[in-house]
Order: sequence, then C-alpha cells, then structure tokens
Amino acid sequence: MLTRRALLGSAPFVFAKAAAKPKRNVLFIAIDDLNDWVGCLGGYRGVQTPNLDQLARQGVNFRSAHCAAPLCNPARAAILTGKMPAASGVYANNQPMSGSRVLERVITLNQHFKNSGYITLGSGKIYHGTYGKFADKAGWDDYHVTKDKSRLPSEGLQGGATAQGNFDFGPTATGDDEMQDFATTGWIEGHLKRKQPAQMFLACGITRPHLPWYAPKKYFDMYPLDAITLPVVKE
Repeated sequence: MLTRRALLGSAPFVFAKAAAKPKRNVLFIAIDDLNDWVGCLGGYRGVQTPNLDQLARQGVNFRSAHCAAPLCNPARAAILTGKMPAASGVYANNQPMSGSRVLERVITLNQHFKNSGYITLGSGKIYHGTYGKFADKAGWDDYHVTKDKSRLPSEGLQGGATAQGNFDFGPTATGDDEMQDFATTGWIEGHLKRKQPAQMFLACGITRPHLPWYAPKKYFDMYPLDAITLPVVKE
C-alpha cells in the first residue's frame, strides 16, 4: 500500500511537469523526386547517401510510404493540406491550390504551426514553384527565395537540344556553391545556429534530384559508367 500511495501521490506532479515541457523546434525537409534510391531504403544498390543514411539511423525510417500523386504540385498540395487530389481537385502542375474550393479555408501545415505560436521559416522548394502562385504565403513569417546560379559547359551536355531543361544530364562548369540547394541549406543552417525568439518550424526544400540532372563533376565521378547497373524494365 505504501508503494501504491506513493505512485498515486506523485501522479499530479508528473502530469504537471509533462504539461510544462517546452515545445520542440521542427525541421521539415522536402527532397524533390528522391524516390527510394538512397542507401537506407535500398532502392538502388551502390548509391552513396551517407548523410541521409545517418539521419535515418537517428530516427524512425518509414519503408512503406506512398505518394499522393505522381506530380510535384498535387503531391505537395496533398502533403501540406492533408487533402488528397480526389478531394481537392488539384491533379496537375498547372493548378494552384488557390483555385480549389475545397482548399479555400484549409489550414496548411505551416499555418498550423504559425497559429500555434511558432515562427515559420522556409526556403527552397516546399510548395510547388518555391514561392510563386502555388505557395501559401500567409503561412510564413519569412521565406527566403534562392536561385540556381550554376553554369553548363559551352559544348552542351548528354541529352541534346530536345532534352534541355527536361531530361538532360551532365556535370556543371561550376561547383557546389553555385547550386540552388547550396544556397537553401546555407540559409537554413544559419537559422539552426541562431537563437530564435520562439520555437520555430523550419522548412528546407531541396530541389535535386528533380530533373534536369545537372550537378558538379565530382558527383558524376563517384559513379563510373562501367559500374552502373541499369534498373530492370518489365515488359
């Protein structure tokens, strides 16, 4: 009985202590078209993704995830509003969320955090088109727009003129520091190191590996052509 009384007596204290626990900062990372071709998901043998693998080991790795739609805009609209394309009517990349009657009064993910007293900060590609007509501008306290400053070799790349801007690939004539994702992560890192006046929801939108597949040469050198295994294409 002594033990029981001690436990019962301590319950209100434990509950009050848990209720007073401070809010945690939230880092939301979106990586465009990543698929499962990373080491921790095993979608392609031989890929080198040490940082993603380490992140997966430090948390919960969901290995049975499914996309809401096979296109950027409807998939992001679904993730950030909780409404599937079949409910919102947003099926294509040229349909802004603002045109959906279902989403007129919806509370987006970043709005929810903002309404809950968080500072909402973002950079890169979170909503489709970074911060254009597709984005939820009201839900951000600050959104930093970054641009790609990389240059391509003058002799052209692998896919030819018809592939430019879409299915082309090849090394850039510039390094990491000219890539859009480098600028995005630099801005995000600055906020991670800075003391904030309140808890923050920090959204980091990585554009690559979205097409076209341009990257500095050192990344292509990591995968010699004779060592690449092509994926199986079923008849």
